Amino acid sequence: MKNWIIAVIVVVLGLAAWYLFSVRQAPVEEAPPPPAIVEQKVSPPPPPVQEPPKPTMPVTAPEPVVEQPPMPPLADSDPMAIETLSGLAGAEPVQQYVVSEDVVSRLVATIDALSGRQVPASIKAVQGPGGEFQATADKDPPSVIRNMAGDPVPQFIVDPANFQRYTPYVESLEKMSTTELAEAYRDFRPLFEEAFRQLGYPDGDFDQRLTAVIDELLATPDVTDPLRLIKPEAYYLYADEDLETLTAGQKVLLRMGPDNAARVKAKLVEIRGAL
Repeated sequence: MKNWIIAVIVVVLGLAAWYLFSVRQAPVEEAPPPPAIVEQKVSPPPPPVQEPPKPTMPVTAPEPVVEQPPMPPLADSDPMAIETLSGLAGAEPVQQYVVSEDVVSRLVATIDALSGRQVPASIKAVQGPGGEFQATADKDPPSVIRNMAGDPVPQFIVDPANFQRYTPYVESLEKMSTTELAEAYRDFRPLFEEAFRQLGYPDGDFDQRLTAVIDELLATPDVTDPLRLIKPEAYYLYADEDLETLTAGQKVLLRMGPDNAARVKAKLVEIRGAL
């Protein structure tokens, strides 16, 4: 019994000695020393930058919205048309030159007829210049022109004094603001289209017709030489057959004279661009 107990004690002591010996011989890693604490002097934060006060914008009341009066029917549009034209060209020239009845319908009919041979007086929207057309007999023409019977036809030269008769019209046109004129056209467009359909164009599209007429007027040849005429009957005709075949609108520009025609063309270029 004692021998067994002694043997157990010896084994336990041996195990304990081996454990203690192993633990003491193992390398021990020492923890690194704690980092030194360096005291840093913290500068106080800079004072906040004060932004200069923003200028206060004056509070303006919104502009009142001006409502456009409703467009009247075509048959009742004369007062508004006259008022609009007076605002564009002035009351005096409008009262002197523009008709007072069926203004919109006559304007559309006149513009449409400018591409034809003549503009009938019954549809004209603008009165013609006062005074008589003046022409001087050409006693020594460059060539003899004969009628169907073989007789010489009298020839004439347009008197430059006629050009001044058209100057008031040109000045009134130049005074019109192109921007305001285009705005007025857009306002009256429904009435223009209605009047255009009444001329026998059921599909309308007066815009296209107006642009085509302006292009024809701009294509009028620039003639600086004296305009020669013949008078086989009651009316004067151009001695130059190429000029005689021009449209009614192009002949009007020729009768104005080269200076007035150039001024009208310049305004037409502006109007076409604005439209």
